[in-house]
Parts: sequence; structure tokens; C-alpha cells
Amino acid sequence: MKKTFFGFIVLIASLTINANETFSGFTMPESVAEGRDGAIYVSEMGERDVDKDGKISRINKEGVITTVAEGLYDPKGIVFFNDKLYVTDRDVVLEVSMNGSWIIYAGTMAFPKTPVFLNDIDVSVNGDLYVTDTGDFESSGFVFLIKKTGDISVMFENNKNIKAPNGVLPITSDKLLLVNWTGELLEADLTNNEVKKIAEGFDGGDGLAYNNGTIYVSSWKRGIVYKFVNGESTVIAEGFKAAADIALSLDKKKLIVPDMMSGTVTLVDAQ
Repeated sequence: MKKTFFGFIVLIASLTINANETFSGFTMPESVAEGRDGAIYVSEMGERDVDKDGKISRINKEGVITTVAEGLYDPKGIVFFNDKLYVTDRDVVLEVSMNGSWIIYAGTMAFPKTPVFLNDIDVSVNGDLYVTDTGDFESSGFVFLIKKTGDISVMFENNKNIKAPNGVLPITSDKLLLVNWTGELLEADLTNNEVKKIAEGFDGGDGLAYNNGTIYVSSWKRGIVYKFVNGESTVIAEGFKAAADIALSLDKKKLIVPDMMSGTVTLVDAQ
């Protein structure tokens, strides 16, 4: 999530859902994104060790939950671009239409490194996709760039700061945020490929959101959502079993938090 579309003007349909409202009944919800229709879209990984029970669900503005697309393996990160959802699903990236149909947008063999655990995904203003591969969740993993032309490359290869990357988020045309599962918050300069650590301590780092200098980070392991601004982090939401891939609502007023292990999606005020 998620997501901040810098330089991308959209017509925003405001959510009518009250802050701190929780929606339940999901099976391992991993990622969320608000559509231009004001609905919240949720990737559900489904039961462990069960194939093709993953799906994309939709919470409309009245709070009604429906299924958008099904038959997926373990969908994780999702992001909108031009009214299509792009979804990481194990070792491929899918393109999902709102009528429920989906295609493989980037197949396993198209990646220059064999994908192990494709995780988060986000998009640039021109439609290029950033995708993380968390690898062994310890020290391996990659960040892939999928160009709109279809070309796929590895970004920041062999950079010592990238260890099990999870959340990814472009914040300007030349800067990218990353959070490692191992807890480090990183800022990458796309003009020179330099990656620097700007904070740490977000153990089980999962999702990222950004608004006007404020970075939001979720910790899956701790069940906490942090706010990081001016070099300091504070807790703004806690008590989740596993705070997964968060997103900001399009009006920037709410954080949308999927709790994977409790099967819920909660809206909290973006402080």
C-alpha cells in the first residue's frame, strides 16, 4: 500500500466509514488499497498450505464485503494503477480487473533472479512497478523494477543495507522508501542508487505509508503501527496480532490496517 501517488491527480471518493471501525471475516488479510470508488480492496492469502484459495475482496462505502477476484495462490502486496490492481502472488505479479478477471503480468521466468517470496508492490507515476522479494526473511532478498515496457531488473543489487526487504514506497520521482523485515527503515536515492538507513527498531517491518514528511511503518511481529517524523518514531496504533501491509486512505485522513492473524481490517486516524 497504500498508497501515495505523487504527481498523480485523482478524483477522490471520500470514505464514509468511521475512524477506528473494524471489519472482520477475512482469511489472512495481507495488503489493502483504497480505490477511486471509495472502496477498500483487500488481499486475502487464505488458509495455510491450501492452494488457490487466495482472493481479492472489496469493502464498499457502506461496509459491505464482496469478492472481486478469486483462485489466487497467496496474494500479498496490492496497488492500483489506471483502475487495475497489481498483485504479488508467490513468484508472479498479477494484473486484476474490477470485473474479477486476472492475468499474469510478470511471470516467474521473466525475473532476472528467481523469485523466492514476492511481497510488497508499489507504482511510480508512469506505471513502473517496484516489487520486493523478502527471500529467507533474514539476509537475502531483492528489489525488482518492472518497467511498463515489461523489462524487469534488480535494483540496488548487493547493497549491504537491504536485508529481507518488505515494504516499498516511492515518495518522490527520485526517492524510494523500504523497510526490511529485520527492522531497518531505508531511503533509496534513485538518481545514484545509494541506500541509507534512516531508522531501525521496526522488527518484522511490513507496510509503509507516507504523507507530507511523515512515514508510517507497521510491525507485523509486534502488532504496532508507528509514525516516524523528524527522526523520531512514536506508536499510533497497537494491539494487533500481526499488523501487515498498511495504506493511507486517498484523503490522507485514515490509516487502513490489515491484521493478518486476526482476520480483520481496521481504520485508524492518521495522526
